[in-house]
Amino acid sequence: MTGSTLEDILSLPQVHVKDIKSLTDKLQKFVAGGADQLMVISDFDFTLSRFSDKSGNRCSSCYCVFDSAVGTNNPEWCRKFVGLYHKYGPVEHDHSLSIEEKVPFMEAWWQQSHELIIQGGFKKQAIDDYVAHCNIQLRDNADIMMKKMTNHSVPFIIFSAGIGTIIEMYLKHKFGRVEENTHIVSNMMGFDEKGYVNSFSDPLIHVFCKNSSVMPADRTFSEQIHGRKNVILLGDSVGDAFMDVGVEEEQLSLKIGFVNHDRKLAGKYSIYNKLHRLSADKLVDKYLHYFDIVLVDDQSMDIPNQILEAIYAKNY
Repeated sequence: MTGSTLEDILSLPQVHVKDIKSLTDKLQKFVAGGADQLMVISDFDFTLSRFSDKSGNRCSSCYCVFDSAVGTNNPEWCRKFVGLYHKYGPVEHDHSLSIEEKVPFMEAWWQQSHELIIQGGFKKQAIDDYVAHCNIQLRDNADIMMKKMTNHSVPFIIFSAGIGTIIEMYLKHKFGRVEENTHIVSNMMGFDEKGYVNSFSDPLIHVFCKNSSVMPADRTFSEQIHGRKNVILLGDSVGDAFMDVGVEEEQLSLKIGFVNHDRKLAGKYSIYNKLHRLSADKLVDKYLHYFDIVLVDDQSMDIPNQILEAIYAKNY
């Protein structure tokens, strides 16, 4: 990556970097290693996917696919499901609590959500229909990023505390298939002989346990990642910053964090807007302790793509 390219990135208002020298050194090593030394690990909800659409409306996460689709058809189920978000969501985003303090609450939230989905009597085909009509959207140019990783045989691990079955369905609707270089590590649904959800995979993956401890022992992509020492990591929460912990041969990581805003709500309520800005400033400072690059209100993959293009250029 040329100095001018890095200067162009750093000059953008959405880009925040704490240690420019460290970032410069890392980028030089990533470029020198080329695509052959590279793997990419990304969160899905609100990282690979958009946080808000072009109208400023909140996009869906994997779990939101259910309450958005069920709606008035089963209001009692929906009330219970959304109620879990209102109960546990504030704990996840309470920055006064440590990760260790949050973990028991996250485990309870995920377990209870999975139990409700099983009790809801959802069939696989119905879920696939929900996904086909949901408001999950990839970040701008995420499709280009994924296609070029496939072209350069770069292993792409989607490491999600969401529902892997829904991610897989979404990618198949979007691209027709899941590419061989793409691997989903997430909470997978099990179905009975009639097609009803009857289980979720173990171990449970919540937002604060995304590391090698929950990686499947029979990782089919182990041969693909063998010998790859450079990891680009993409996430939108502090918990995502640890997704590379336990990667056996990793020597160098470049971590990019997305700080997402609910801009529509912020614009509607002036009091919220003041609190939001304060919260955003604090979030950026906090994220800079964990990520090399922090992107604020950027609903695209343009910055990761610029870095990846510089790495690919080594192979030409």
